[in-house]
Amino acid sequence: MPTADRQLTSVDRVVLKRVMDLVIPPDGDFPGAGGLGLAEQLERSSQRYGRLRSGLLSVLDAMSLDIASRIEGGFAALDEERQIAALKTVETNLPAQFGEFVELVYGNYYTDSRVHERIGWVGRPPQPEGFDLEPWDPAVLENMRKREPFWRQVG
Repeated sequence: MPTADRQLTSVDRVVLKRVMDLVIPPDGDFPGAGGLGLAEQLERSSQRYGRLRSGLLSVLDAMSLDIASRIEGGFAALDEERQIAALKTVETNLPAQFGEFVELVYGNYYTDSRVHERIGWVGRPPQPEGFDLEPWDPAVLENMRKREPFWRQVG
């Protein structure tokens, strides 16, 4: 459970890495979100965006309060099936906060250069060397040209 001043403890960081791997699991030999070592970056990102920080802290608080986790000696001590069940309970009971947490995990994972390489993503600016645009079709404005002006002429 995060400290009174809302900082993560070492236990929180272990839980965070595991939960990140449950949200985006490993794929073959490629690590999941937690295994890529993104937890520290995710924590920094959450500090920049208050809404996402709130989601992170709420999920970690809920995970530490899970009864099965408390009985077994912590979330990390649970088997994967029970970890997933605990995470689903959090998702059901705190949907907005869970959504913010998932947004934070996805944002950090899918901006990582190793993930870009893995999925074949080619990041480039939208223009001028970026994405191709269809040639301009002036017919798009045809309906607007037929309308009477609804503004006042100035000058």
